[in-house]
Amino acid sequence: MVIDNTGAIAKAFNDTQITPTSFLLDKRGGIVKRYVGEPDFAELHGLVEKLLAEA
Repeated sequence: MVIDNTGAIAKAFNDTQITPTSFLLDKRGGIVKRYVGEPDFAELHGLVEKLLAEA
């Protein structure tokens, strides 16, 4: 969760315009998945588990 009063964070994440937008990041900070609106939580949980298991 972030408050982006200046728009700098939105620009850093592909100039995000629609909220809520969520990003799943890998251990290196790369974007793995972008969700606009409510995420599919079952899918999100599976992706998080997969990413945590990676070396």
